[in-house]
Amino acid sequence: MSENIGELVRQLNFDVAMDWISCPHTPGERTNASPIVYYQNVPIQGRDVIVVDDAIESGGTMKRLVEHLKEFDPASISVATLFVKPGRVEIPVRQYFAHQMDSDDMLVGFGLPWQDKLRNLPYVAQLAPGA
Repeated sequence: MSENIGELVRQLNFDVAMDWISCPHTPGERTNASPIVYYQNVPIQGRDVIVVDDAIESGGTMKRLVEHLKEFDPASISVATLFVKPGRVEIPVRQYFAHQMDSDDMLVGFGLPWQDKLRNLPYVAQLAPGA
């Protein structure tokens, strides 16, 4: 994922401060109680924050991350992602996405894994049903 973020950042024409937040989960799981890991290397109080992710499946993890970041009093929080799946929970911030899926199909490639495989494909593909 970090190499894909690097590709994105190279396209920006303004200064960017970046930090990392993580809440590991298994794609396809509908609940995530994993601990949130956030080291606060870049202070966000009073700043506009954009959380960038590859895909939002159920939305539960992203909602937890947004709620966690709100505790640090940023000026605003928004979410930018490539894909969002249907039936996700409401995330109470502005969201930007490239594609809203009409099914819950599993995507792989370009950083999206399936059973810790296929992440390195240079494109995004739909995993065949029953794979």
